[in-house]
Amino acid sequence: MEETIVPKLAFGMLKEAEQIYKETGTFTAEVLENLHSLFGEALTLATELLEKCKIIEYQADNGLRNVFNIRFTEDINFCQCETFRLQVLESRHTLTCKHVLAVQLARITGDVKTEVVSGSHLVDFLNEQLTHIEEDGG
Repeated sequence: MEETIVPKLAFGMLKEAEQIYKETGTFTAEVLENLHSLFGEALTLATELLEKCKIIEYQADNGLRNVFNIRFTEDINFCQCETFRLQVLESRHTLTCKHVLAVQLARITGDVKTEVVSGSHLVDFLNEQLTHIEEDGG
């Protein structure tokens, strides 16, 4: 698969947004405009998720693995939702879905609640997610 400049630019802009947020405690209008120009509607939907729900990070007690409760792992642009499959993977219409972008923004703003769990609990959680995928036909 050929890699294009847009994903690098978009996720680089997220890193820049993180740095600005850490320094100022807010996103500037310019940062939000840049993010919106790169992520479009996914940014709007992601911010809605931030307002409506808590994003919980499950962390294995050995520190080797992290899982977020909206079914994808940290720093990976992947989600099990239908939008991601259709618009990101198949049609390549968007860069990511609202779930992945919401987690990235939650991490930047510090709005992630972390719970340390045993490795076996994390495995159970992941198996449960796989069961849901199989039931949904994904």
